[in-house]
Amino acid sequence: MIGIELPTLNTNDSSYTLVEWLVPDGSSIEGEEALAVVETSKASEEIESTGPGILHVLVGGGQDCTPGQTIAYLFESAEERESYRASAATPAAASAPPGAQPSITNAARALADRHGVSEAELRGLGRTVVRTADVEALVRRAAPAPASAERQLSKQQRTVGAVVTESMRTVPAAAAYAKVDVGRAEELARQLSERTGSFVSLPVLLIKAVARRHAAHPLMFAALTDDGAVRESERAHVGVTMDAGRGLYTPVVHDAAELSGDRIADLLTGFRSKAYRGTFQAAELAGATIMVAPHTTEGIVLATPIVFPGQTCVISIGAVDDQVLLDAQGTPRTHRFVHLGLVYDHRVVNGSDAMALLKDVKEELEAPAALG
Repeated sequence: MIGIELPTLNTNDSSYTLVEWLVPDGSSIEGEEALAVVETSKASEEIESTGPGILHVLVGGGQDCTPGQTIAYLFESAEERESYRASAATPAAASAPPGAQPSITNAARALADRHGVSEAELRGLGRTVVRTADVEALVRRAAPAPASAERQLSKQQRTVGAVVTESMRTVPAAAAYAKVDVGRAEELARQLSERTGSFVSLPVLLIKAVARRHAAHPLMFAALTDDGAVRESERAHVGVTMDAGRGLYTPVVHDAAELSGDRIADLLTGFRSKAYRGTFQAAELAGATIMVAPHTTEGIVLATPIVFPGQTCVISIGAVDDQVLLDAQGTPRTHRFVHLGLVYDHRVVNGSDAMALLKDVKEELEAPAALG
């Protein structure tokens, strides 16, 4: 008998939801294959078998579970499984058969009870598993909440709040800002978009510019360990803050220095779609060594984001601001500027290090030929 334990998929969550089993209880497993889908506050992840055997489910679809929990066993034979079941040592929670009523997570049921959502309304959703997001959607459709009404924060927003709280509690942050003329960068982005058909933007070029400075500024891509040492990263994996109206996500452009501008653009386009649908895989949200935070809504000039725990800095970019300046001959010329904001962990990074990185990234964007 081999136990299938739930791994830690998101260090910010204390519990997950086992959405569904991909193979029925009692099935014969030939080897390593996907068995179940587990949902964290950020992503969905498939749990694979550790080898061959007869599957015995312990946690049913739609139920909450915790990291390290044994969610199933693999038995060597059907006889061994039947012997185990007969002993009644641990009753199994079978998956719902086809046509059964939907599974409703504990959190979703509590939220439904709180807002008076009926069982019939939950069944009418036509879902195999009803989660809190489904109940929230029903509540919003039923009647807009008054301005003074209390609203239950989603699990995802509570996770964001936990990360922000941890950052504010543990990271002594400082900040520096740079003003960058992005006229040439915008022209390069336009040319790349026309040539490749990808949507190349200033954040795309910023990701590339930051990644290219990895070797020159290793502390900006490092992590402070619990024993006070600094662990430098071998590659530039750039996380990007992204909110498509369904919550904040931080997908990662892995090995960004090795990618072309149009390839990074395609990744961001795919990330936006997944952020809207909430369909990220855990691997797409893991491994960032530095963060870029676009705040490009018109009129937003400066932004000071948080340093994510486990990283040493984050770089923000604001919206483009037109300014008219006189050239050497006294002729007025319109220039296109953005402000970059660098927030850094002052335990690891000093002001001179921060300003050196900002200077280098500024130079990359103002002479952007290498960013294509």
